[in-house]
Amino acid sequence: MIPNIKRWLFVNLLITSFLTLTSCDNETQYTNYEPNYLASIDATNLPIGNRPMTMFEDTESPSKMYDKKDRWFRVNQPLQIIQKGKDSVQVSLYSPVGLADVKIYAKLPNYDKRFLIYHFTKIPAFHRSFHQIPLVAGKNDYLLETGNAVTIDKIDGFSSGAIEFSVESSDPLFAKFKKIKSSQLVQFNDAYHINELGKFLPMNPVLAKEAITMILNYSYALSHPMYYETFTNFDRYKQEQAALAGTAINGAINWHGNTDDVNGVYDYLTKAEIEQIYLNYVDNRSLYIAMVGGSSAWGGGPLASQWESGYITGHWTGEMSVWSHEYSHHTGFNHSSNLANSGEGGGQQEMLTHFYKYLIYLNDLPFTDPDILKGWTKTNYLTGTYKKPVFTISPKNPFLLKYKGAGKWN
Repeated sequence: MIPNIKRWLFVNLLITSFLTLTSCDNETQYTNYEPNYLASIDATNLPIGNRPMTMFEDTESPSKMYDKKDRWFRVNQPLQIIQKGKDSVQVSLYSPVGLADVKIYAKLPNYDKRFLIYHFTKIPAFHRSFHQIPLVAGKNDYLLETGNAVTIDKIDGFSSGAIEFSVESSDPLFAKFKKIKSSQLVQFNDAYHINELGKFLPMNPVLAKEAITMILNYSYALSHPMYYETFTNFDRYKQEQAALAGTAINGAINWHGNTDDVNGVYDYLTKAEIEQIYLNYVDNRSLYIAMVGGSSAWGGGPLASQWESGYITGHWTGEMSVWSHEYSHHTGFNHSSNLANSGEGGGQQEMLTHFYKYLIYLNDLPFTDPDILKGWTKTNYLTGTYKKPVFTISPKNPFLLKYKGAGKWN
């Protein structure tokens, strides 16, 4: 079903596409036909008609950041393509580093091939712009994903869902984004500090950029094969950690749930339960990021939070214990579970922090250079005073001791 598209137009599309395909495969060819493709786009130099802007500018009103209908993204899709009206798309990049060589493909109902609708040579960090769908402007040639060419006549417009967009890029940063398993929807929610000011404080665009950078890194870490292997074999991790340290195993040997232990007897989770918990960590829930104002950080339901210092310097040095703790509350665990505490000889907080630091050491996160944001220098927007974060790793880090510089996610 193709709403609001005349049947003869779509039949014409199919007939035209099959008549003007050109390639070296078995489809119909016109060897003398020279396709006239759409021009590439440099999003760093767009005309005013595209309404280009940089999201989360330091001076931007936080009210824009808190607009839940306008500012949101899924962590596995930081480059967001949203249809606006019947003839345009909104392109938004939720990343502190831009992308190069970005190809946006379109897919129409009843036609089984994607075709290149926009080729961006550059998209800058935190960019947003609007672009007319070229199909509504007139007849054009398009490059198919197969390498063929297709000519498509003008289509008057598209109702919501009648055209599907997908993104590809040769940029190494985009390759890291593609590895993220989680599809959690990230937003900033002002309800926390409005309702409980003091316990929570307002965020601002400086902090938001740091939080976006952190959650992309964190989601990549959760998706990492080494994290999955360790998480689902935490008993082995505990045994190896004790052996490397030359000590006895301290506390619970495996993951356990929210039931309080009785004299060291824990409600250990089965392998099947642990596998499901991992999937819950990288699921598609909503994640509301907030800033702590009081003496305690908080998490639970859609919320995960940490202090200003964690957003400005902590995540760059791998100090992810607080965030891991609150994210585990967000995932459904309380203080009686070692998935959300640092006691019992080290649980999720300790393991994740060691692992995250090892990934920084390997340069195996999307972002490891604090100079891309320089958040610590933006004193007008901060309540504390900070220095440039400098990363170091302990020679006793259990991942460093075990893997000795190996294990990068290639």
